[in-house]
Amino acid sequence: MSGPERLDRFMARAVAAYYAGRDPFGAGGDFTTAPEISQAFGECLGLWAAVTWQLMGAPPRVILAELGPGRGR
Repeated sequence: MSGPERLDRFMARAVAAYYAGRDPFGAGGDFTTAPEISQAFGECLGLWAAVTWQLMGAPPRVILAELGPGRGR
């Protein structure tokens, strides 16, 4: 390929090549996400979310969405 490439196409190719045929997580992979190491990461995020919600005035409706990689732990 020569010249510029759209970011979404590049990322699709990169993801397909990276995850194809192997699991990159854990001891057999090449990286470990923070939730894979300890639940302390999630607890810190939960505390941050609670404090931030309070600082926002405790609105009745909030959407908290995790969009990161990992196994959803």
